[in-house]
Amino acid sequence: MKFRNKYSIQFKSKCIELVNILGVYRTSVILGIDKKCIKYWYFQRANFHNIIKANCCYRLPGAGKKVKYLKKEEEVMYFIIKCKEIGIILNSNLIIEEYCRICPDVKNNSYSSLRKWFYRFLKRFNYSINDFK
Repeated sequence: MKFRNKYSIQFKSKCIELVNILGVYRTSVILGIDKKCIKYWYFQRANFHNIIKANCCYRLPGAGKKVKYLKKEEEVMYFIIKCKEIGIILNSNLIIEEYCRICPDVKNNSYSSLRKWFYRFLKRFNYSINDFK
């Protein structure tokens, strides 16, 4: 069974400095890391500086699950804003029902997957569940 190691951006940037001095092959032998991995880091070196400035540890910007129905989520956000203007108190179930009404493709999804969508949705738009009360 092959295990994947997780390296910090600082470690990767130091590896790139070693590559500039020693080369890819010698760096891979010294550190015990695959050559392909070090080459990939070498080609991604421009992104590492942006990540270090953003105080991120491991992931590149844009990583993670992509939004499938962005326009539909914007409509849900419009619904939330209108309900807040009127004074309607919302909860997670009402928002999930509205999302299923707007986007009928997700009606067949399980309840747990819709809850996961809901919390990712809140995170994407910088909301918390307490903002709807």
